[in-house]
Amino acid sequence: MSCQRCKSDRIVYAGAKCSDTFHASVGEREHDGFVPSDMNIGGGDYMEIEYCADCGQIQDEFPLQPMKMEVDEESDESLEE
Repeated sequence: MSCQRCKSDRIVYAGAKCSDTFHASVGEREHDGFVPSDMNIGGGDYMEIEYCADCGQIQDEFPLQPMKMEVDEESDESLEE
């Protein structure tokens, strides 16, 4: 595999099993729980990402469609009090 931006072959893979301890935010919206599958970083129990060690480009398909946490009122835990 080579970088989508700079064509380097120094692609780093990082993965973690985080189960329901995953946290993400987009603007003021936040998500706590399992890894959403619509963020291109894994899904469920696992977070997986590949990036270029030379230019830092995340390796995946972009742009993303609006993520559930951006459009789903129930996933907006940051505004609940």
